[in-house]
Amino acid sequence: MRVSPSVTVCSSLVLGFCMQLSSSAGQDLSQLTELAGGALLGENVESAISGFEIHVMQRGEVLYHQAFGNWSINQLASTDSSTKTLSGALMMSIVDSGENDFSLDSPLSEFLNEFEQPDYRDITIRQAFSHTSGIEGQELSLILAAPNITLRRAAELIQLKPLVSSPPGSAFDYGGLSMQAAGAAAEVATDTQFVDLFADRITAPLEMTNTQFVIASDTNPRVAGGVQSTATDYARFMDMLLNEGVDRVSGTRLLSEAAVDEMLTRQTTENQPIVDSPTDNHRYGIGVWLDQFSQFDPAGPTVDALAGGARGFHSWIDESHELVFTFSTDLTRFGNVELLSSLMHRAILGAVSDPGDFNFDGQVDGADFLLWQRGGSPGGSNAEDLELWRDHYAEGETISPASTIVAEPSTALLVLGVMALLALTRRGAFACVPRHITQH
Repeated sequence: MRVSPSVTVCSSLVLGFCMQLSSSAGQDLSQLTELAGGALLGENVESAISGFEIHVMQRGEVLYHQAFGNWSINQLASTDSSTKTLSGALMMSIVDSGENDFSLDSPLSEFLNEFEQPDYRDITIRQAFSHTSGIEGQELSLILAAPNITLRRAAELIQLKPLVSSPPGSAFDYGGLSMQAAGAAAEVATDTQFVDLFADRITAPLEMTNTQFVIASDTNPRVAGGVQSTATDYARFMDMLLNEGVDRVSGTRLLSEAAVDEMLTRQTTENQPIVDSPTDNHRYGIGVWLDQFSQFDPAGPTVDALAGGARGFHSWIDESHELVFTFSTDLTRFGNVELLSSLMHRAILGAVSDPGDFNFDGQVDGADFLLWQRGGSPGGSNAEDLELWRDHYAEGETISPASTIVAEPSTALLVLGVMALLALTRRGAFACVPRHITQH
């Protein structure tokens, strides 16, 4: 993304330049609307998207909800692999209840006798839901879409083929078969059908009335990719995770704080090779991608948790800004909207971030000044931006709930210099010559 802030340079003993005034970072979400309209025309995407819906929440409050193109508010969408995050939360709910000693480190073989075989007997629920079980990814996908079998029968068929990587836990191989088997184990542990567990523990408490498994059947639901949902339903679920397991609307606790923490903790390591992955990394929790940024926008903001679907449906959590973003569609592919989502994230942060927080990290500190000094904040580099930074940094306002910003020793002299420069420019002490700096 190219930003061309306008600054002026002058002769100064303090910093050597001064700035022209221009507008500060936006205070509304109109840029989000502009990006959405552009996507309908093919801007910031490889191919135009015919219809989609955007839903943005902060601390449980809806900030933005709008449909575009050939889409309507709360239209049903296939969530595809965003289902994995829903199913991951369900597994953590069973872990919380501890039924039949069900835990993330329980072997599948403890509940599925057919897994009491060499290699297979040591596969755990944790490995099955973090793509590290050794079970192949999708080659047996017909099992996942077979409506006339049970989840237990699907697990039996999955076990018949050799592991792709052995021993379990040695590699990352993205796919849904291991989660299908873990779903069968959950049914045995609870003596309840998976779809009923899902309704009782996830969709009913969250009033997700439009969310259910539609692939392949009630007896063999596609645990890792079979849910249909809406933007409103899915956003409420993600906000529950952001709120440490408690639904803000009803006050009902669905998951313990420990369960949410474990779900959103990386389960993979850099020592595990990637056999197959839809992205260039394997930062993965329990059914959810972690610490992801767009490969097309590497300098863009990182999302703490991402549920992504093959046909474009996705939802992310930005924990430091307490945001939940949901993009609902099944008319494209995720790779086509990846850059767009990152640019929308930038736009949202520009609207909701504290004044002076130029790098959108939730704090106003020396890092923001250094960003400004190098040529500009994302909203434009100018004297007004600098005054915002000075007011919120040098005066020690509390920006983060956890701490009060205190000037860092490495930037203390810069603070003094900046404040002196601002005072001098107000009095017209310098004759300035305009100069334009372009930042990438």
